[in-house]
Amino acid sequence: MCFYKLDKTKMIRVCLMLLALSISSIALADNTIAELQEEIALLQIRSKVNFLSLCVIICVIMIFFMWGIKERHHKNVMMLERKNQAMQRANKLLQEAKDFAEHESRMKSIYTKNLAHEIRTPLHQMYGFVQLLASDDLAMDEEQRKEVVKVIHDGCEQLKRVVENIDEVSARLDKMETLSDVESVLKI
Repeated sequence: MCFYKLDKTKMIRVCLMLLALSISSIALADNTIAELQEEIALLQIRSKVNFLSLCVIICVIMIFFMWGIKERHHKNVMMLERKNQAMQRANKLLQEAKDFAEHESRMKSIYTKNLAHEIRTPLHQMYGFVQLLASDDLAMDEEQRKEVVKVIHDGCEQLKRVVENIDEVSARLDKMETLSDVESVLKI
């Protein structure tokens, strides 16, 4: 269609139609822009909500993670405290055993020294008097000889009592179970 052959009214009509068409497309474009802006605003809100939800989820996970670490730490501390207490008890028992062994060693040394003294004294006494009796250089009358024999006899009796005491103490020690029982036997 040629525009130069159209009359003015038709031309005006075509222009009005084009104008109406452009106005409706502008209105349609305005509606579409408004809808797009609303969608963008909704997407921004959803994005913020999703971000906040993600932050909350991460915080909850972190809280559970920290709680788990705290619980493991608490269990480890409790286990270490129990082990420490057990070690302290073991150390105390070891110290008591060491002290007991040292005490026993001292008691044995004292007992051995006393025993050696108790045996040595009558033996020296008897040895000396036997040498006196065996000596030809020394003149003794019968009364002196009886006195020397009595001293030797007393020394033998004393030595016999020491040996019997050793046997008795040994028998009692075999039956003893506690340190106080042993100490009471050794004080005899």
